[in-house]
Amino acid sequence: MLFDLARAHRGRLMAAYLLTASGMVAGLLYPLATGLAINGMLSGAYSSVLWLVGCHAAQLVLTVVSKRYDTRVFTRIYTALASQVVSQSRADGLDPARVAARASLSREYTNFLEEDVSRILYAAVALSISLSALVFLEPVLAFACLALGGPLLLVGHWLDRRSSILNRGLNNRLESEISILSDGSERCVRRHFEALAGWRIKLSDAEAAAFGLMEMLVIVLFVAALWQVGTADTKPQAGDVFAIFSYLWRFVESLDQVPVLIQKSAKLRDLNQRLGSATE
Repeated sequence: MLFDLARAHRGRLMAAYLLTASGMVAGLLYPLATGLAINGMLSGAYSSVLWLVGCHAAQLVLTVVSKRYDTRVFTRIYTALASQVVSQSRADGLDPARVAARASLSREYTNFLEEDVSRILYAAVALSISLSALVFLEPVLAFACLALGGPLLLVGHWLDRRSSILNRGLNNRLESEISILSDGSERCVRRHFEALAGWRIKLSDAEAAAFGLMEMLVIVLFVAALWQVGTADTKPQAGDVFAIFSYLWRFVESLDQVPVLIQKSAKLRDLNQRLGSATE
């Protein structure tokens, strides 16, 4: 269903993602431009600050234009999708409460296209630019980042399986929420919200566990980075040190998106099973 939605609005989505990615590239080049400006200022080449100014100006313009365009695109996509889900659900003979619940759940698709695809883009662009910059500045650290891939894949696989189970239980509850609130007793309503809280706590705990495991690996990475920079035969320039650690942070920030994206992916797979027929 998600791919059908993306295909139906591919022109607008491509334009939105291109603007978003362009702003991200400009922002991710900022540490390198800052490092060049620092080195240039320390050596008396004051014109090097123009790299920093140009990079910041490009990011500002692209980000403002992207935000304005995104709001218009994704609002229209949700309007079309929700209308289609309601029409098909009524044709299938569902009761009004379940129709309303499905219309509400369909919002997850546009949220994914608007927010989570941007996170995926950021993670991909940040990983690519960070690793490329580290190869240029300090190749050993770039290989250290790549070495984290194996353990991170294991953590991601565990989180994906756990999230699939938990999201199924949460969505079962959400789909019946309106009917429970309309017709259920006070005790039934309370038990419903307690159950929702329980599923959400379990999802949060799973995400926190994955995040914690990833951050343990990050600590090792930063200790290795400090050791590498501090014991190098040829001491790097001040601007290079700034850029190295800035890109290590960008690399870590992109990894921080992974647990959230895995959980959202698991949730959408479950929604596909529930709403797939609603747009056929």
